Amino acid sequence: MAPRKKILVVDDDKTLQMILKTAFKKAGYQVIPALDAMQGLMMARQVKPDLVVLDMMMPAGGGQSVYERLQMMAGSFEVPVLIYSAMPPQEIAKFIPEGPQIKVLNKSATIAEVLAAAEALLAGA
Repeated sequence: MAPRKKILVVDDDKTLQMILKTAFKKAGYQVIPALDAMQGLMMARQVKPDLVVLDMMMPAGGGQSVYERLQMMAGSFEVPVLIYSAMPPQEIAKFIPEGPQIKVLNKSATIAEVLAAAEALLAGA
């Protein structure tokens, strides 16, 4: 049996963390939660996730610094990032370009849309 893909969810909203964790687990993924930027980076180093779901606006550095540090990590493993944020996509695009490894979703997106985006990023990896 293939090992389950690991998804690191970095978001300071505990309710949303639970919703995403439940949805991803039901879909067969292993979920690693992180409640702020520092914890997110620490967990990324430890578990080398297959996908990072990242909020932009949160304490201890915010999503932009997490994204930048992920890119700079030693032996930088290419990890797809799903940015799931209330920040307008055009604001995010100023410092994080969307590409084959980056998808931006607004927090108004449904859980089904989040799962579909995650699966598309994981399939492209």
